[in-house]
Amino acid sequence: MRKRLGAKSCSLMVALMLTASVGLAGCSGGAGKSGDDAGSAGGNASSGRKTVEITVMRGEHPAQPLVQDSPVMKEIEKQTGVKIDLQSVPGSDYDAKKKTLITTNNIPDVLSVSRTDLENFAKTGIFLDVTKYLDQMPNFKKRLEEQPETQKLMMDGKLYGFPTLAQNQFNLGQLPMIRTDVLKKLNLNIPTTFDELYDVLKKMKAAYPDSYPWTMRNGTDSNLSFLEYAFGSGHTIYYEPDQKKYLYGPAHPEYKAALEYLHKLYADKLLDPNFTNATLQQWQENLSSGKSLFFYDNYSFTVNFNNVLQQKDPNQKFDMVPVLTAPDGKKRSYAYIYGHPEDMFAVSAKVKNPEAVMKLFDWMYSDEGARVTNFGIEGTHYTTKDGKPVINPSVIDQFKDKQDPFRAMQSALGTGLLTFDVYTNDDPQLAVSPPDLKRWSDFVGQEMKEGLIQAQVLEPSFTDEERDQLKQLRTKVDTIVEQNIDKFVLGTRPLTEFDAFMKEVKAAGAEDIEKIYNDALARTSN
Repeated sequence: MRKRLGAKSCSLMVALMLTASVGLAGCSGGAGKSGDDAGSAGGNASSGRKTVEITVMRGEHPAQPLVQDSPVMKEIEKQTGVKIDLQSVPGSDYDAKKKTLITTNNIPDVLSVSRTDLENFAKTGIFLDVTKYLDQMPNFKKRLEEQPETQKLMMDGKLYGFPTLAQNQFNLGQLPMIRTDVLKKLNLNIPTTFDELYDVLKKMKAAYPDSYPWTMRNGTDSNLSFLEYAFGSGHTIYYEPDQKKYLYGPAHPEYKAALEYLHKLYADKLLDPNFTNATLQQWQENLSSGKSLFFYDNYSFTVNFNNVLQQKDPNQKFDMVPVLTAPDGKKRSYAYIYGHPEDMFAVSAKVKNPEAVMKLFDWMYSDEGARVTNFGIEGTHYTTKDGKPVINPSVIDQFKDKQDPFRAMQSALGTGLLTFDVYTNDDPQLAVSPPDLKRWSDFVGQEMKEGLIQAQVLEPSFTDEERDQLKQLRTKVDTIVEQNIDKFVLGTRPLTEFDAFMKEVKAAGAEDIEKIYNDALARTSN
């Protein structure tokens, strides 16, 4: 029951997407098709080399449909000699489809997977151990060395997938965002502490009685990872930088403060009463319509909120609040981990031409491959200025009137994180986004330099025995937490019983979870 960072830390790429429905594309499992098993990647296919064809399956987001014959897919074939049969499954159905294919040993040549998928199924032999080919992949090897945290992705010294690494990434995190136009209208200052925030939200409620100033999405559990951290603790198991070790937050008294704060907000009708089950769509509607005036989440969503708000009134605007000081004097917040390393591409152990696939991925981790998969074709989609690729204005203009210009551009070109990309670059996002996005990223970067914001870390690698123990322990312990946190916020279980709750959590095995994590951390650090 690993709590994946990706699920908690909604990425910039996901944050700016819209929601819609898409059709299911077919997927054929098993080994890949090949024009000639002797074919290989790594050169220009037009030079006479026979093309190797492989199937790649990944989830498709409604804001960015996957295009089989996009310019980038064609350029990959031209540069590597590998033709990508890109098979898409709607994101809402992808996990179920993926699980079925894995459990029936019928996966395509390349499959988008999570770290948890690899931990659960790699030992069955279904995925190729890519470490056997590292000497053939100098670019990939270089990227791993540049980002040593990736060592934690190995299982018994083996790596069973290609992680999504990053270059030039936004300083993205979960930060407080508030309607600054409402502050100005009510003659209120930007809050600097959580206590001041409470007072501001109360005055907002008084001025707008039909509003619920603070809104959340996807339940309390998905919000407490960052809110508890801001209050000096952490939700379930987390890395505590002050102590340089893992702690199970609910087993420690510091966890109580955030629950007390949320309970106070709820009791005074400052928190959306639907906070326990509000969907992403409901959350977006609250913030885009003016029903809610504050959120503490992935700040990049703000681009879309402001776009909708300013269509009605150009003065309406969410803006960033500096890291707030908690009641105990702590002042900290989370930034997301660099890149998306727990989102990986695994290769089927039955693939007919593993060497060609390895050379393909190695090229994708190269500077040249990264330019293609993030920017498109040089001269057509981007030009190089001062050694850096820059999206051509004529390309941007083609999509400027789309509801989501960036996603529309990525879809048409076949670029970016949600297509087939393992060395991502956020620079194209800047080209089509309001200047605020870079301003916020720079601000977060400065607060990181000042030590007010810390990046999340990858969990350590566990042994098979530890994973089995954690699965059992977390089923028991996490369930107790999940069954009680909303009760504390709603007041159906009084916070006077928090000490008893801590004892319940410890008795179920919270300290055993901490020991397993810290033992694994010690091995990784040595």
